[in-house]
Amino acid sequence: MDVDGWGWAATKRYRVDSFLHDLKYGARMLLKNPGFTIVAVLTLALGIGANTAIFSVVQRVLLRLPPYQQPESLVQIFNTYFPAWPQLGLSPGDFQDFRRQAQNFSEMTAYIDIPQGFNFMLFAAVGLVLLIACANIVNLLLARNAARQKEIALRIALGASRSRLVAQLLTESVLLSALGGLGGIVLATAGLSALGTLVPPELAIVKSGGLNAQVLAFTVAVCFLSGIVCGLVPAIQTLNQNLQGVLKEGGRTSATSGGNNLRSTLVVSQIALALIPLVGAGLLIRSFHRMLSVDPGFRPDHILTMQVQLPAIPLAQLSKLSNDQQNELARKQSLQFQQMAERIQSLPGVKGVSGINVLPLATALQAASRFLVEGQSAPEAGARPVAQTRNTSLDYFDAVGIPLVKGRLFTPADLGGNNIIINDALAKRFWPGADPIGKRINLCSLNPQPCWLSVVGVVGNIHQFGLDAPPTFDVYSAGGWTPNFVIRTSSDPVAIAHSAAEENHKIDSSLPVVHVTTLDSLLDDTVAPRRFSTVLLGAFALLALVLAAVGIYGVMSYIVSRRINEIGVRMALGAQPRDIWRLIVGNGARLALAGITIGVAGALALSRLLSSLLFEVRASDPATFAAVAAGLAIVALFACYIPAHRATNVDPILALRHD
Repeated sequence: MDVDGWGWAATKRYRVDSFLHDLKYGARMLLKNPGFTIVAVLTLALGIGANTAIFSVVQRVLLRLPPYQQPESLVQIFNTYFPAWPQLGLSPGDFQDFRRQAQNFSEMTAYIDIPQGFNFMLFAAVGLVLLIACANIVNLLLARNAARQKEIALRIALGASRSRLVAQLLTESVLLSALGGLGGIVLATAGLSALGTLVPPELAIVKSGGLNAQVLAFTVAVCFLSGIVCGLVPAIQTLNQNLQGVLKEGGRTSATSGGNNLRSTLVVSQIALALIPLVGAGLLIRSFHRMLSVDPGFRPDHILTMQVQLPAIPLAQLSKLSNDQQNELARKQSLQFQQMAERIQSLPGVKGVSGINVLPLATALQAASRFLVEGQSAPEAGARPVAQTRNTSLDYFDAVGIPLVKGRLFTPADLGGNNIIINDALAKRFWPGADPIGKRINLCSLNPQPCWLSVVGVVGNIHQFGLDAPPTFDVYSAGGWTPNFVIRTSSDPVAIAHSAAEENHKIDSSLPVVHVTTLDSLLDDTVAPRRFSTVLLGAFALLALVLAAVGIYGVMSYIVSRRINEIGVRMALGAQPRDIWRLIVGNGARLALAGITIGVAGALALSRLLSSLLFEVRASDPATFAAVAAGLAIVALFACYIPAHRATNVDPILALRHD
């Protein structure tokens, strides 16, 4: 072997040996300080585990390639009805028209949109949790390295290079981070399992799979970067101190102003970073509470719903029927529905049975039509108002508890006829201050032949598309087959579900009974996405708060331990325990106030990203900001209490002897 080759091999072997030596030494140091190791590993595990869990969700929901060929060729089409509906899905009729008339698309299909939610704020929250965890580790390492100043000074005096010592300290930090990563994987697995019980139905993909290779690679990268970042700053800070002075002091260590300033800066940063997700969570909680207080417009309690579909009549065959024939068909289907409803009505515990073609709280536009009001100006076709069209049985409004505002409800004479009931929002919009009874609207405004319908009643508004959706114009007609049975019971509605399905099968066993649920469940499903986002962001905000409190406690404990001599001198000169308490707590209060001030500014800037997710709450809601700031201040002061209490119990004689 030539000299250059031998030298390269020797250098490589030396580096490997040095790394293995640093690894073994670092492991011994961690085992030597189990308290420090446990706290540091748990802190990192929380931060890394949170990021691993969220990246797993992001990888499944956002980063996975869509299961379509040539996804770059896909486009989305939606309706725009300014100002109330800037982006709205297509109705079935619109979709069929678009599909028939489109010439620039090879294929068209329809889908139900899945709400995306609060991706950026969630990413910011988990990132802030990791930053707070790293700040805690930096403070812990600064404190531990301060206690090792004499050891480090001796090693330098014996010839160790500063770069060699930096490598040693970084190896210990990366080893600590690796242990935190292992703990983080365990916590992420448990967290994903818990998350699966909270996800709304449209995000069911979150429940599938686990921590795959990509997620584990992400975790490894986070561990390595966290180890380097957490270890580099304390290592440089330690080696930049006057280590010769440490040896001259005979082992008595002293805190430097640079180290204290860095620790204080980290605490301020932790408080500021914790306040941002706390404000976001507070806004979502306040918004969610406001939404839950919204009246849906009907009484969802004790109502069972189930869907029974008749065989569909081909559109071509239906279009050949005259208006009279279509009305006669509607009357026959109404009688068939009524026959089934009467059998269910006879069951014990059933108070009423009715039906409707589309249930309230729908997730998509299913039955709607543009309309014109008789005697009023006719706008362009694309600008005409849209009404949600609903076919109901005669006693639907009484069954679900929708109040009558004016006029009357349906009677048997209205089945298959031209009489309609409208909601209060439509009446006030098009006949403000006037009586809408007897007025007519044309629900076939886009067809050559109009179909004028007379208003016989006005009922209260209900939320057709969720509690947070704006009011809609609703038009109800009586007659036809109403596939959604609405059954009001005197007790638990689920208890009669099987019996109700059996009664339908006794009349026609070929008709399937599907989508058996309760209106309470439907209402719960509509708020599930907001509940999920609120709970998730709240959990990370709480985690950030705990980590910040731990950081404050750690720094204040360290300050007390480093100022034992000073505290002893003060008490020997006559300082009272309350003076020492004010000294320690006052120091912590100043750090907390600085962090809260910076955090409020950051939260004001970032909370605007949540505006689209808030309901009747401003992104700069003063009550939320004030409550979060006050709560964080209380937590910070409480974290200072134990170190301050310990300082007031210092024995002046022992403190003056403290090394």
